[in-house]
Amino acid sequence: MGYICLSIYILIFIVYLFWDGWHYEWLNYGYDGINQHFDINIFSDMDWSLNSEGERVITSTNNLHNLVYICYYTGLGSVIGLITGNEWFKKGSIATLAFPVVSFFSTINPFVAKDIFTWEIFRYHSYFLQIFYDLNHICGMVMGVTILYNTAKKNEKIVDFKKMAPMIMFTWFLYYLAKIFLQKWPFWTPGNELGVISTNQINNMPFYFYGLEFIIVVVLLYFINFLLDAADKWMKKTDFPDKVKISYAKLITFVPFIIFVVLTIIFIATGLIVLQVFPPGTFIQ
Repeated sequence: MGYICLSIYILIFIVYLFWDGWHYEWLNYGYDGINQHFDINIFSDMDWSLNSEGERVITSTNNLHNLVYICYYTGLGSVIGLITGNEWFKKGSIATLAFPVVSFFSTINPFVAKDIFTWEIFRYHSYFLQIFYDLNHICGMVMGVTILYNTAKKNEKIVDFKKMAPMIMFTWFLYYLAKIFLQKWPFWTPGNELGVISTNQINNMPFYFYGLEFIIVVVLLYFINFLLDAADKWMKKTDFPDKVKISYAKLITFVPFIIFVVLTIIFIATGLIVLQVFPPGTFIQ
């Protein structure tokens, strides 16, 4: 599985390098949008500014911003863990499983998170770039669950707070990289909060505090893994898996999914996950 997913991630990387179009532009102009194409002009395609009202005006796009997307690198960490068997990457994969799961379920409708009961979602997910976003999230989920299940099947320790720390902290580093590359410099200056695209890319963060706002995500990841660790220890001490006639390995694999889905629903319902909106006038045709 590791090599299969590595091949997919290499393909995703190539698409991010050479495909220029965004799905926001496609939503309004279809594949007739001026950026909906491949080209080898990698670094100078992105051209944007803010108008007098502080709104984005985009004349040309590329997808290099996806190369600082957190889910891409947590997925690569899972790939390395599967191929090499390195425990640090495997524990990091389990610890950051929340990213692909929450991102996938919050973008069932990639334009309005709350509106999932519409046939339009099938059209949205047929868009070329959206297919690769979905591949990224699905591969991340499958690899994370596989590593978690195999770890539980071997009756090994699932949560290791020491070994998961580098992967979790690396996501914070990526968040800062996104601010550096996607916002006007210096990014902490008032008026420079709005980047070419949200630094979180899936969710427009509700507030800004010099990048320190990401500590909420770090604390939440540790809390989720604390719950997973507690559930793991409880199941090992009791005969609960036997009572429900489900193997321990399968049962403990369900736990993070239940936690992540519940959190995603809560975040969307309370407005903590709000997907980006780019009005038609944003993209100069």
